[in-house]
Amino acid sequence: MKRLSMFFFLMISLVHCSFSQGEFIKRGTSGIGGGAGFSANSEMNGKTLYAGFSYKGFLDANIAYWKESDGKVQDGVLSPGITFYPVKQEDAKKAPTLGISLGYSHYKSKSTSLVDVPELNMQHRTDTIKTDLTVDAVKLGISAYRRTGYWKAFFFQPMIGADVLMVSSGWEFTLRGGVAIGSRIRGGPLLILTPSIERQSGVTTFVFTFGVVS
Repeated sequence: MKRLSMFFFLMISLVHCSFSQGEFIKRGTSGIGGGAGFSANSEMNGKTLYAGFSYKGFLDANIAYWKESDGKVQDGVLSPGITFYPVKQEDAKKAPTLGISLGYSHYKSKSTSLVDVPELNMQHRTDTIKTDLTVDAVKLGISAYRRTGYWKAFFFQPMIGADVLMVSSGWEFTLRGGVAIGSRIRGGPLLILTPSIERQSGVTTFVFTFGVVS
């Protein structure tokens, strides 16, 4: 079960870009974004660095680097992705911003774990199990965002989304939701904090990102 949870967590962490700068940029405006994130579930936690460019507010190109924090998984990984915005909030009075994303990841790593093994004399011994992990995944996702309110200098932008993950072992489905809390300080870049949650195959992953969009 631990290996299964680890595999699902790696798929979520490596192919999901939890921050896309294009969702905060109006149509016709280009911009860049970057920041850091933290992901955790019951088995593991990891850190992410990401950067991206939005062309005219309708096409994003992003790249993320993920690294497991506790040393259970040795290698980091780069994951590229693109997001297309066919609809923007400003296009219609009640329309949300829609993003369609495509991401890819190929990842190999070795991890070790300790397992207690019972013996006939009622004693236990500890064995070390070495696990080879391989992740080849393509993600196709759709997300909806809408800026709903302001409080003093801050805005709030809820998000819901779903992803289909195509891996060598089959298909997986992910649901996610969160809210972006942002502010622009004295005409400078946007500062954005995004807590979110993802659910896939019984595994719940909490994601926090902090980003800058200029």
